[in-house]
Amino acid sequence: MKITHYLILAGIVPANAALLADFDGNGSFTDQAFKSAPIGSVVEGGPTGSYYNLLNNTGDAGNHLAFPATGTAGWQTATLSMDIRADNISADGFGVGFVDVATHGNDLVRSGAGGRRGEEERAAYANSVGVGFRTFNGTNATVNYDGVESGDVGYTLPAGEWVSVEVSMTRSGDGANISASIGGESVFTDFALAGAPDDFRIQIAGRTGGAAMDLDIDNVNLVTSQIPEPSGALLAGLGLLALGARRKR
Repeated sequence: MKITHYLILAGIVPANAALLADFDGNGSFTDQAFKSAPIGSVVEGGPTGSYYNLLNNTGDAGNHLAFPATGTAGWQTATLSMDIRADNISADGFGVGFVDVATHGNDLVRSGAGGRRGEEERAAYANSVGVGFRTFNGTNATVNYDGVESGDVGYTLPAGEWVSVEVSMTRSGDGANISASIGGESVFTDFALAGAPDDFRIQIAGRTGGAAMDLDIDNVNLVTSQIPEPSGALLAGLGLLALGARRKR
């Protein structure tokens, strides 16, 4: 048995699961509209109850949802999942931000905060990771850290259907490898980012311009794993386990 297996058995990689919001009264969020279109709203009748209508097929929207920090400092893996439904798909898309708490605090900030590109569908925030799902002139996705963006990758967004979105990150030195899927279709796999925030919170934003679309969101969840400092007793126990494994070879 490898020493990494002992670490897992010893509980050094615990998972922390947080329901950010199901829009049925569980979880909490703040929302804000930064353009002329009305702010989003909770609507009854989602796949498991109520859902949040982020974009309402109205032009000139810049709507945001922010979820409070869940204590992610020291994270090693992080996975955000949610359900979305898009219809009348035209412009401009939506973005998911892993927003750096040290830079931006725990209050909702507008896309582009810190002098980065301000389009909501690009999810660019200073010292933060973002995944953008654009819907104008086709469907193309990007990832970025601190506003430095990848090239476009095409994806499929079925109209009028609830589909899952998943974004996961794994620590890699000072950066992270990020993967994303939508409706079970892989969009990015282990894309290497030069940096990643140590303590982050989630923001979701959508934008329309002269053209528009509908976008609904439900069941937003975040799962992280962290590696705490092992105690002296635990280190001693791991040493004995490793010694025993060597003697059995």
